[in-house]
Amino acid sequence: MVRIAFFVVWMAWCIVSFGQETSPLVVDDIQVDVKDVKVSVKGDSVTVDLFLISYQKHPREFRLNTFASGVVDSKGSPYLYASMQMGQVKIDVSDRQNYLNYLLEPDEPTLFQLKTGAWKKQWGKPKQVKLTFEDSTEEGKFLEVSIDLDR
Repeated sequence: MVRIAFFVVWMAWCIVSFGQETSPLVVDDIQVDVKDVKVSVKGDSVTVDLFLISYQKHPREFRLNTFASGVVDSKGSPYLYASMQMGQVKIDVSDRQNYLNYLLEPDEPTLFQLKTGAWKKQWGKPKQVKLTFEDSTEEGKFLEVSIDLDR
């Protein structure tokens, strides 16, 4: 009887302990993994590093709407980027470029870095990043994805 009770308690612990892992976020055959989130020492800027991995069999064009993407604070307020970089493609907000275009290779993690200014130290770390990118199956249709940064 003691063995059965021990086994039941052990199984419940395993379910609670190991069942908390979240599955990776996959949208339109792109997996998004959070690599790092940093608030500057002064607390006036935030840097978010993500890995994007395409699961399509062929290289695909990734088209990100830069002005509809950004960092979201704990109150749900979005903040525009100061700069963003994907591979060798870098865009500053002063460039006033509407889209970031990048060719994603299949199964190859690509670093995407988003930096924002006008951040206040008391806000702490951001809670989400919002990415708005073109659907791979329907030209002109954009998908809006919110990525939790505490994953």
